[in-house]
Amino acid sequence: MDESQDLEHNKAGCFYQHQYFKDIILNIDNDAEIKVFNTYKENINNFHYDDFDVFLWTGGLGNIYLSNNHNRDQLYVCEKILKLNKPLWGSCWGLQVVATCFGDKIVKTNKSEFGFAENINILQNHQVYKNKDNFFTAPGHHYDHLEDVNSEFEIISQNDISIQSISHKTKNIFCTQYHPELPYNFIGTLMHYWKNNYLEIFTEEEFNKRIELLNQLELNDKFDRKIELKNWLTNF
Repeated sequence: MDESQDLEHNKAGCFYQHQYFKDIILNIDNDAEIKVFNTYKENINNFHYDDFDVFLWTGGLGNIYLSNNHNRDQLYVCEKILKLNKPLWGSCWGLQVVATCFGDKIVKTNKSEFGFAENINILQNHQVYKNKDNFFTAPGHHYDHLEDVNSEFEIISQNDISIQSISHKTKNIFCTQYHPELPYNFIGTLMHYWKNNYLEIFTEEEFNKRIELLNQLELNDKFDRKIELKNWLTNF
């Protein structure tokens, strides 16, 4: 997130997205030392990247193909991390930054996903999806997606809208277009904050039904939304 995007989360009454990563990590290892790195707050040239064992990249509200200072800083940091050859997870924006660093192309989707991505099909056997249903729904909200992958990556899951997860063939890099770390109703809170924008897409009734569905998906957790991230963290 850049500074303005974090401010929008505050106005919406939401936690920052990195808080959910922290909670999942600490649930697995209560002694884990976690550092949140905001590129708009810190000197990206002086940061001690090699002090860390693993990196996780949150979502964001921008478009990685635009030329601006935030995107340039994000790509710079990603390049620094990739040179360390350490485990790297990316969610949504994280996938798009990583893919861009490898020369892949992020483009606008023909059909956006609002609140959740459904009918995600696991195409490749991967330890991240151990005990996960072959078809599942997950929290997701995006207007851009990965067009294709180069020979260094495999497509691990997808639906009829987007490539939904990718894995590097030789490095421990796994990225999802969706958000296993985020509660469905977290996305619902943000959607409600920007309700007027969505009423250009949905009727009032459709919008309210979607918000209620997000609440129910989180309450039921039928698809065990965090399992792939937990699998990755316990096996990296």
